[in-house]
Amino acid sequence: MDPRSLAPENFAGYRPQARAFAEKHIAILRSLPLPLLSILIAQIIDYDLRFPAEQRTLDRQFDTLSRMDTTSRAALLDPFFQIELSPELLSLDWLHQPHVFNEHLSAALWSTHQIDAYREAGQAYEARLASALVGDVPSTPRFVIVLVGSGVSQMNHVLFRNLRPHGVLFTALDPKGAHEALFTLLRDRAAKEPEPYAHWYIEGGKPASELVTNPVTVLSYEALAPIAFNELNLMHRFATTPHTQSGISAEDIQSFMASLGPKELGLAALPGDATLHAFQASILTNGAGTQIFSTTFVQWTAREALRRAQPITLLARFSPRQVMASMNTMLHRDPLTQEKDVEGSLIDADMGAYYTWLNLTRLAGSEQSRFLVWFEDQRIALAIAPTLPRGTTSSSQLTMRQLLESMADASHLSSVS
Repeated sequence: MDPRSLAPENFAGYRPQARAFAEKHIAILRSLPLPLLSILIAQIIDYDLRFPAEQRTLDRQFDTLSRMDTTSRAALLDPFFQIELSPELLSLDWLHQPHVFNEHLSAALWSTHQIDAYREAGQAYEARLASALVGDVPSTPRFVIVLVGSGVSQMNHVLFRNLRPHGVLFTALDPKGAHEALFTLLRDRAAKEPEPYAHWYIEGGKPASELVTNPVTVLSYEALAPIAFNELNLMHRFATTPHTQSGISAEDIQSFMASLGPKELGLAALPGDATLHAFQASILTNGAGTQIFSTTFVQWTAREALRRAQPITLLARFSPRQVMASMNTMLHRDPLTQEKDVEGSLIDADMGAYYTWLNLTRLAGSEQSRFLVWFEDQRIALAIAPTLPRGTTSSSQLTMRQLLESMADASHLSSVS
């Protein structure tokens, strides 16, 4: 279909909110070049299942496009129009299967050496619409907490090396009552601002029962591991089906996994609404290793929650992952019953904490955000906040509650070097 011939009836198969959005902005959709339109259609078609923050970003994006004058918009879109698409690509159903179309588009851009031109066009588009794409500055500064090192009694690894230049390393933290102080912070912030998906608890093992309560969004590896095991079995069945053995490829398997939704994976049996189930499915089908390693699951889920839901509170706890083995072995065994690699998991979590902070810094209002990573049950933590100095170490004797207070007011810290 030529985008210029789009009509309201073409969106009849969309969910209600997606259909209303497409019909409202049909004039803009008709004017867009297909290499860009297919990306936006992929977002619109899932509009009903997207987080409120994602919906607002898409709303702002189209509002910005609609307010641009004709000359400016033409200059912005022209590089996309210069991308040459083959008849085979144009024959695909980009309107109802945009994800499939975009996979083939990506392969075509590489094979025709147009990927650089496409990237340049995309970067210019993002730069022009930066204010619409960046998201909302929260009225309450974001607070992200990461717990690492569960089960590790002796540290043989220099922790938080990448984070130290950005905050204060605390070396004399009293771990007594620390968990309760952190849980109380999350509960209090959720009670004060109970918006949907504004407060998250991501757990690499079994969730703490005191945090499994509305309005906190809870995701745990323990709950999703059986779903992931089901996904891997479906993938194995697809890859070994006799009629596909001669022509199966990595791209075919990737496309099959991407096609698996909440229904196919069995997510309907878990607590949560359609939006959360769709998010869980994306974590398991789009993340590399999220099905096998709890540490990868926590790191990727925290990344996606920050990028998509843009919460104001997030607590991510890394738990020990299963020991390494051959890929074939790990694909076929239950990760919850395996021996755990606690020291290797600490190294994974240390890097995961750094990635989580990086993802936090990409959000609007990040200069006012708070970030805390704690070596669980130990005396070491690192805090980043606008109230704290950078690249320093504190030997102050503090409880976790006092440390959290210091992130709001650093005036009482007595030993910072």
